[in-house]
Amino acid sequence: MAENTTSTKAVKKFAGIEIASGLTKTHYFFLFFNTFIIGMFMSVPSVLQPAFLKDIINIDQSFSGSVNSFLQNMSQIATLGFVALIGALSDKTGRKILILLGFITLAISFYLFKVSNGIAAGLGISPNLAASICATLSFMPGRAAEFAPFAPGLLVAYIMRFLVGVGLIFAYPQFITMVGDYTTDKDRGKGMAMNGMAMGLASILVFGMFGAIVKQGGVLAGFNAAILIAVMGAILTALFMKDRMPEKAKDKQGLKDVIPLVKESMALKAAYICTLVTRADVVILATYLVAWGVKVGTVQGMDSGKATLMATIPMMVMGIVSFMAFPLIGIMLDKKGRMPTILLCVLFAGVGMLLLAVAPSPFSPLCFFAAACAGIGLSGSIAGANTLAIDAAPITMMGSIMGGLNTMQPIGMLFFMGLGGYMFDDVSPGAAFALKGGANILLLIWLFTIKGAVAKEIQPTFTLDWEDAAKQQMMKIPGGVRQGAIEGAEMYATDQGLKTVTLELCQELRKMMDEG
Repeated sequence: MAENTTSTKAVKKFAGIEIASGLTKTHYFFLFFNTFIIGMFMSVPSVLQPAFLKDIINIDQSFSGSVNSFLQNMSQIATLGFVALIGALSDKTGRKILILLGFITLAISFYLFKVSNGIAAGLGISPNLAASICATLSFMPGRAAEFAPFAPGLLVAYIMRFLVGVGLIFAYPQFITMVGDYTTDKDRGKGMAMNGMAMGLASILVFGMFGAIVKQGGVLAGFNAAILIAVMGAILTALFMKDRMPEKAKDKQGLKDVIPLVKESMALKAAYICTLVTRADVVILATYLVAWGVKVGTVQGMDSGKATLMATIPMMVMGIVSFMAFPLIGIMLDKKGRMPTILLCVLFAGVGMLLLAVAPSPFSPLCFFAAACAGIGLSGSIAGANTLAIDAAPITMMGSIMGGLNTMQPIGMLFFMGLGGYMFDDVSPGAAFALKGGANILLLIWLFTIKGAVAKEIQPTFTLDWEDAAKQQMMKIPGGVRQGAIEGAEMYATDQGLKTVTLELCQELRKMMDEG
C-alpha cells in the first residue's frame, strides 16, 4: 500500500510538469503567475517612456530615438553591473527573498520616476550642468544648449530608470532559475514554455492595458498602475512562493567557476551568444515601434496617447503569437531537441526584424506580420537559450550560470540600443530594425555550424526513454553489486559535471532499493 501511495505522489503534475517533492500545485501556480507579473515590467517602461518624455519631461522630438535608447540602457547598465553577482547570491540566499526585494524596489522606483521633474526642482539641479550631462550621455555633446529646457527632469529620470533596472534584476532572473529548481531535464522544456507563456501573456496585457490607460488617463495614470502591480507582486511573493534549493548548492562555488565552464561547454557558449543577440529583440521592437508611432503621430496631429495606443497594437500581436507559440516550443524543445528549435526561432526573429526595416510606417499592416514572426522568434530564442543553459549547468551552480547568462542581455542591449538609437534619429527608424535583423541572421549561421557539437553534448536530454530501461536493468542486478554501481555512477557524474538527470536517476534508483 505504501508503495502505491509513493507511486501516486510521484506522478502528480501541474500543466504536464511533474511536481517535485516538498512542493504543491499552489507553488507552481504562483511561480508562473508572478512570472507573469514581472513580465509586465519588462515592457511597461517601453510603453510609458515615449509619452512621458513628450508630455512630462517635454523633450524635443528630434531627440526621441536617442533619449529613449539611453533611458532603456540605464536598465541595462544596472543589469550589467549586478546581475551576475545576484545570480551567484541566489545560490546562497535563495530566490524568494531576492524576488521580494525586486518588487519592492520596482514600486519605489516607479513612484520616484513619475515625479522626476519635482525631484529636480526640489534639488535645485542646474539646467546647464544637467544639459551637459544629458547631451553627453545621449552622444550629442555639441547640442547641450538644446537640452537645457528639459535636462534637470531628464537627468533624474535617467537615475530612476536605473533603479527600475535594479528592481528587475533582483527579480526576473530568479523566476528562470526557479524553473530549473522545480523541474527535471525531461520536463524542463515544458517549464520554460510555461515561463515564456506567462511572459507572452504579460506582453499582451501590458501593451493593450497600458496603451489604453495612457490614452484615457494620461501617462501618470500608467505609472500609478505600475506601482500597484509591483505592490501586488511583493504581497503574492511573500505569501505563496517557496524556495526549492538543491542541497549541494551549499558548496563553495560561484562566479569564478562560471568562465571555465563556459569555455569547456559548447552548449553554454550557444546559450550565452544566443542571449547576447536575441534578448534585445523585444526591447528594440517595443521601444522603437512606440517611439516611431509617437513621432509619426505628432506629424499627423495625433496626441501622444492615441499614437502610443496605435503603435502598441503590433506589440499586442507579437504577445498573442508568442503566447500561442510557447506550448509548441516547449514540446519541440523536449521532443525534437534544443538546437533545431532554437535555429527555427532565430530564423523567424531575423525575418521579423528585416520586415519591420522595410515597413512604410509603424501603423502599416506589414508591421503586424513582422511582429508575429518576431513573436515566434522571441518564444524559442529565450526559452531555448534558458533551457540549454540549465541543461549544461551543474546543479550546484544553477544560479551562477543563469546570472552569467543574464549578463549577456545588457551587453547586447547596450550595443543594439545605443547604435540603434543613433540610426533611428540620423538614418531612419527602419535602420534600427535592419541592424537587429542582420545580427539575428549572422547568429543563425553560427548556430547552424555548431549544432552537432551542442546536440552531442546534451544528447541524454533528448533520449529519455533510457531512464525506464536503465531502472529495469539496474533492479535485476544483485543488491550489493547494484549499490556499488549506483555509487560509481554518482561519483562519475559529479566529477565530470554531467547533467542533472544523471544524478536524479541515481537518486531514484536508491529510492527504489530502499522501497524494495
